[in-house]
Amino acid sequence: MYFAVKYDILSDEHIPIYFIALLIFSFFGFIMLRKLFDELIRVSKSISQTIAEEFLPSQTHQPEDELKSIVHSFQTIERELRGNIRHLEKKTSDISTLRELSDLCYMTFSTEDLLYITLERALKLTGADIGSVMILEKPKRDFFVIEASIGLGDFAPKGMRIGFADSIAKHAVINKAPLLVEDIETDMRFGRKSRPQYTTKSFICLPLKTINDVIGVLTISRRKTETPFTQEDVDILVPLLSNAAFTFDNLRLLKENEDRSIQLKAMENLSSIINSSFRSSELLHAILSEIKNVIPYDIAIVLARDEDIKQSLYIMDILAFVPASLNKGHSYLYEGTILDRLIKQQRPLILHETSSLTHSVEKEIFSNHTSHSVLLTPLKVEGRVTGILILCNVQQESLTGKETLIEAMTDSLSRAIEKEKLLIDFARRNQELDTLRQIGSALAASTFDMDKVLQHTMEMIQVIIDVEAGSLMLLDGNELEFKVAFNMIANVDILKGSRFKLGKGIAGYSAARGEALIVRNVKESQYFHPDFDRMTGFKTRSVLCVPLISQGKVLGIIEVLNKRLGEFAQGDLQLLQSIATTVSIAMENARLYGETLTIAEKE
Repeated sequence: MYFAVKYDILSDEHIPIYFIALLIFSFFGFIMLRKLFDELIRVSKSISQTIAEEFLPSQTHQPEDELKSIVHSFQTIERELRGNIRHLEKKTSDISTLRELSDLCYMTFSTEDLLYITLERALKLTGADIGSVMILEKPKRDFFVIEASIGLGDFAPKGMRIGFADSIAKHAVINKAPLLVEDIETDMRFGRKSRPQYTTKSFICLPLKTINDVIGVLTISRRKTETPFTQEDVDILVPLLSNAAFTFDNLRLLKENEDRSIQLKAMENLSSIINSSFRSSELLHAILSEIKNVIPYDIAIVLARDEDIKQSLYIMDILAFVPASLNKGHSYLYEGTILDRLIKQQRPLILHETSSLTHSVEKEIFSNHTSHSVLLTPLKVEGRVTGILILCNVQQESLTGKETLIEAMTDSLSRAIEKEKLLIDFARRNQELDTLRQIGSALAASTFDMDKVLQHTMEMIQVIIDVEAGSLMLLDGNELEFKVAFNMIANVDILKGSRFKLGKGIAGYSAARGEALIVRNVKESQYFHPDFDRMTGFKTRSVLCVPLISQGKVLGIIEVLNKRLGEFAQGDLQLLQSIATTVSIAMENARLYGETLTIAEKE
């Protein structure tokens, strides 16, 4: 205004034009500015709407001022971006953990290491601090076995068995889906109080799924915080467990393939051993050692049925890697024992704990040398049980899936034992036939000096039947007179000329009845008479007595005492009867020869 008055600008004729131009430019400027602010309002509304749609309502409260609204929107976006960056960093860490486990899965060949590392990674990914991995026990799947645990201490040690029916983890196995529990005390499926070892009432139980089935579960919880688990935690763990289960299944298949190779090799070795030149204990020990390579044990006992004693088993052989109080050759009456049940059922039996056995025979075989878990398998030949194989202190896991192999190996052992018996019987029969030929030749070529021939015959009997003592007594009227005797311990000269009444003692009874007699324990025999023992100082334990019969007439008896190995059997009786028949014929021939000479001399 000062310059307008001083210089008289207002009176200038161009002033109206300038004002008109100013107003026009101002009008256009206002329109442009209005458009700019309208655009700002539109942008503010658009950003506000987008934020309202994408973010939580608490994050979308807008100020009335549009510029402040835009600033607030950008601040909200910045906070969300920072949150997403943190979330992305966590995802990156999770992926890195999964990658580490994936790499480790291709490097480890131990299922124990795999399960422990999987549990460790699962706790790290979810911020948990206690958990366990449980595998279903085969073959029945009635129990979970804890294979790895962290933070549970003595409450859940490795190897602990947990019943399937009583465990919450069974739901994850049955449904083949993760089990997320936010509060176990309010969850309608369970409704039980939280255990004291857990701080939070929330936990996750995820199944370990292979191609074919669920093999176990992984369970995690928290002790240090009460933060419940969410579905996001489950989603993080699913790929981890899928990878671990896939690797576990591969390791299992590799282990099964390795076991099959070992089993095939063991069967090949067994076949070679059976067809080798091994005999007796050497053969059985070689077979039992091969079995140990497949089924580890501490003591192996081979029991064989005694054909001469009803319901009796004896220890044919034993292979022990720990101290054992059992003796080879010892016999047991098995009626009413677990062995009796095994023979009747004719199928393998596993005793998980032998301390509950009460029968004296069971205690002597199993309990007295600290046998815990025991595998009993029948040895069969042509469907008939001929013995029992006992493996002491075997591990349950070493038997899993090996039922067919155990049957095949025990069949091989049965065939080896039967082959050995046949070879022994064949060799014994040859020896017996050779002995009979020698006795027959001696009797046929003798000059009928029967004393020398009988003495030689008794010496051969001692060797072939393997006894401690023996005698040949001839019948004179109603008395038996000692003719020939042998004994490695007592002086037999005092027996010469001794006589025993017919019917007295085992020999007298056999002569009186004309029957062969086996007495395995003289203390249990009503016919035993101790006169012989008192005269000689000899201690009689067992007796085999066979009469000498010619043309239906008893000429005397042959008696042998105390078999050194084992007990008298039917084979011993049959052999002695054959010898007795040959001797009877020779004695009758000698008598006839004497009578012929007497008649010839009289003529």
